[in-house]
Amino acid sequence: MNGASGSEPARPAGMAAARRAVGSLAPRERALLPARAAYRRAWMRRGQDITRAMSRSSCLVVAPHPDDETLGCGVAIMRKREAGTQVTVVIVSDGAAAEPAPVPPPELVRLRKEETRRAVSRLGLRPADLRFLDVPDTEVAQHVDQVADQLAALITELQPEQLLIPTSCEGHPDHDATNAAARQAALRAGFTGEVLEYGVWMWTHWPWTRGYGTEGYSARRLLRDPLDRIREVRPLLVGAKGYRSRQAYALAAHGSQVGGALPPSLIAATKTSYELYLEAGALAHLNFGPPADSPSSEAQPPADLPAQPQPPSTDVPAGEQGGRPGWVNGP
Repeated sequence: MNGASGSEPARPAGMAAARRAVGSLAPRERALLPARAAYRRAWMRRGQDITRAMSRSSCLVVAPHPDDETLGCGVAIMRKREAGTQVTVVIVSDGAAAEPAPVPPPELVRLRKEETRRAVSRLGLRPADLRFLDVPDTEVAQHVDQVADQLAALITELQPEQLLIPTSCEGHPDHDATNAAARQAALRAGFTGEVLEYGVWMWTHWPWTRGYGTEGYSARRLLRDPLDRIREVRPLLVGAKGYRSRQAYALAAHGSQVGGALPPSLIAATKTSYELYLEAGALAHLNFGPPADSPSSEAQPPADLPAQPQPPSTDVPAGEQGGRPGWVNGP
């Protein structure tokens, strides 16, 4: 997951500032938990249950950091493995920039790989079902083309029926860049299967997503935006009852990351009765876009990707470039 979900370029000082910003909003975040949970339940009531189909589709899970596979797709992975369905997890970044860092970066990389091996084994995977790309943490946006090539090679090798990738509007540069790379990889590999998106950082700003540099609270943002988020897209649901405790056990394997550092809204999303997915590009109109001081705009979906169905307009103003992401400035 990693806590560097700010607009700073890849450097430790920026990451520390982002972590402090999140920490400073902890009281507000906790105060918003009941409302966020109520809106999420309302959204799920509009959803389509795909539990049976999900269990039967072999897949490649693309995770930006160690632990994202468990946070975003833990239930789906367990259900697939119980059904005897092949699952491969690929971790894009090396996780070296995670904070707080219990050990120096080279040791942290080794530690997080071992944690990931334990976590996915608790989800039902074998050692051979886990791959690492070792892209420098916080720098995925600078390596989108390289990552796309590596993912395309994996798709060609494994021939999965399904790709599970982070949403395009995560608001974390590594996550958004991973989405762009995965979609480009599907194009390069001629992939014709299903591409679904899962949320991790999305849950720290949804349903008040506004993007980088946007205003804080307003009556419209607090009251109207959540209704727009609920109505614009029907989520895809995977039944999670009976699986959440095992998911928590797998997440506990990521000991360097889960010692109270994860946002409460993110943890709350792992305790619902369904794990939620979206069709690829369903929330592209909420994409954050590259902040003004980002090293490049590579984190955006490639322009030559096949057009994705767009939900109806919701009159959400586009975020200004620069500044902090919406979940730092507002809910």
